[in-house]
Amino acid sequence: MKPTPAPDDVTAFYWRGAAEGELLVLRCAACGYLSHPPDVSCARCGAVALDPVEMSGLGSVYSFAIVRQTYDPAFLPEVPYVVALVELDEQPGLLLLANIVEIEPELVEIGMRVEVTFEHRGDDAVPQFRPSEHAGATS
Repeated sequence: MKPTPAPDDVTAFYWRGAAEGELLVLRCAACGYLSHPPDVSCARCGAVALDPVEMSGLGSVYSFAIVRQTYDPAFLPEVPYVVALVELDEQPGLLLLANIVEIEPELVEIGMRVEVTFEHRGDDAVPQFRPSEHAGATS
């Protein structure tokens, strides 16, 4: 069985959103900067007033690696698979680490348009990305 999220006080909103089919990141109330991964203060200005906001779920592959060997038996059926940094459309440099699914790993490319999907694991869900049907869309 694949591992499930382990929310804490800082990340609970993110995992709760994923379970409900929403991709949430934190927006700084002071400067508007979007931050991921979740933290207790703004990565740009240091303010502590941060609010979860829903993203479009659209982005582009910024970088990726093809995993061809795993030591966790839960992931063996999926080898090879892609782990990627996805840059969300809402802000340059807003990166999420996730799997790219529903495509052969060898077809993944830097700059490829993707959209969020969620892998449900019991009551939890993990954001992943698949090739986008909105190929030319940007926010």
